[in-house]
Amino acid sequence: MHIGSPRSARSPKAVTFLRIPVLLAVGMMTMGSGMGNPGCGSSSPPDCEEGCAIAGTYTLQFADSSPPGEGCEALGFGLPQGPLVLTLSDSYVTAKFGDETLSAYYEGEPARRLYFSTAQYLTEKKVRRTILIDSTVAAPSPRSDTDRSVIEGTYDLELLSSEDNSVKCHIKRNFTATR
Repeated sequence: MHIGSPRSARSPKAVTFLRIPVLLAVGMMTMGSGMGNPGCGSSSPPDCEEGCAIAGTYTLQFADSSPPGEGCEALGFGLPQGPLVLTLSDSYVTAKFGDETLSAYYEGEPARRLYFSTAQYLTEKKVRRTILIDSTVAAPSPRSDTDRSVIEGTYDLELLSSEDNSVKCHIKRNFTATR
C-alpha cells in the first residue's frame, strides 16, 4: 500500500530554494537570444581593424572585354565603364562601379572579401536587374591610402523578363581593379 502526501503538504521552502537555480540555468541556456549577450545575434558588423585602407580610385580591367551580346546591347547594358571608386567608413564600403552605386561591409584581414549585390525592377524595360560583385582584396592588404591595392573578382549582371522570367541578358566577367 502506498501512502502519498498531497501537494499542499510539500514544503514551500524547497520550491523556493529550487526556483533560483532553475532560473539561472534557463538564463544561461538562452544567452545570445537577446538576453544581453552582444556576441551572437549582434546586428552590427565588426569594425575593420587591419588591412582596411582600400578607399580610392581603381583602374578597372576585365579579363574578357568583348561586347556582351545583342540581348544586352538592345536593352542598353554592357560592361561598366570607367574606374571603380571605393569609399570606406568604419567597415561600410560604398562602390561606384560604372553607373552603379553599391554597398557592402568589409572586415579586412584575414578574409579580405568584398561582396556587393543589388536587385532592382526596371519597369520601363519590364525586367529585373541583378548585379553581384564577388571580390577579394589581394594580399598584402593595403595599410595606408598610398599603398598599392588590387581587387580581383567577378562581375555578374543578369536581366530577367518580369513577364515570363526568361533571361534577357547575362554578363559574367572576371576583373582586376588596381589602385
